[in-house]
Amino acid sequence: MSTYDLLHKFEAEVSQIVRYVYFRSLPRAEQDLSVLKNKLNGTGELGRGFYDAVRGIYNCARERDLASLYMKLYRKGSAQEIGALSDKFRNEAYRPTIDDYERGFLIAWEIAAKTLAFLKENYPEYPLNSEPQEKKKQQETGDETFEVAPRKKAKAQRQGREG
Repeated sequence: MSTYDLLHKFEAEVSQIVRYVYFRSLPRAEQDLSVLKNKLNGTGELGRGFYDAVRGIYNCARERDLASLYMKLYRKGSAQEIGALSDKFRNEAYRPTIDDYERGFLIAWEIAAKTLAFLKENYPEYPLNSEPQEKKKQQETGDETFEVAPRKKAKAQRQGREG
């Protein structure tokens, strides 16, 4: 079995994790990550690189690391650009000078990018729907110096009732 076939048998698991991350179901993604790690035991550096790539995608989404490749693609990449990047990762994975860790890492990214391209094509507005709303909420609640105090009665009204 070739390296490519060995890791591509985990394509369904990686695609599901990327879907969970895309739709912000991070607890489910974390559960599936631990299952994937157990399945990759015994694959050596190849499996370690593969797992680290998928774990990195999960971590950057959890931390909202806007400088990471995944978050840049998630927020601003088009399906065509991401699909082309997937092809580039596949080609890079088979350079003669690459080691097993890098090969596993790139194959995981190939699968993740292919899944992300599919999601961006079918659900293009999903990343954009929630992030600006969060910013709007922050802007709406940005006037934290404004406090609602109990309503006070006019001084004349208070004195008229007391006296």
